[in-house]
Amino acid sequence: MLSPGDPAPDFGLQGTAYGDVGAYRLSAATNRAPAVVAFVPSDDPDSRSLLTEFAQTDWASISDAVAVFGVLAAGIDDCRSLAASLSLPYPLLADTHGVAAQFGVRIQDGHGQRAVFVVDQRCRVRAATVVDDADGTASALDTVLRGLAEL
Repeated sequence: MLSPGDPAPDFGLQGTAYGDVGAYRLSAATNRAPAVVAFVPSDDPDSRSLLTEFAQTDWASISDAVAVFGVLAAGIDDCRSLAASLSLPYPLLADTHGVAAQFGVRIQDGHGQRAVFVVDQRCRVRAATVVDDADGTASALDTVLRGLAEL
């Protein structure tokens, strides 16, 4: 898995936000602000919990500007359905190009880890964490907040 200081692979993925489908590029987002990129393997309760926690976070109180992306190992129709069911205020991207693997997110038996990265405006990883059932969402959010505070 990528570590702080590593260059983040740029990606261009289809995603959905507010019911609309569009293209999202990491480098375009980080030109304006740091980005939080949360990889979730599927529509399971733990993934829903992480995506919901990030949806409920008051990002404006943490940073002047921050881009948040959820990246789902699924097609755009599944992303649209999940984003709508959770009322996500940020794009949920369809990882149909193996971006999770480029970030070093482990994939076994077709299932990937839940992992979160903070990427700075130079497109470098500033913080990275695996979200497992023991640590949970609170630990991931703490890592993200620390990573953003260091920028």
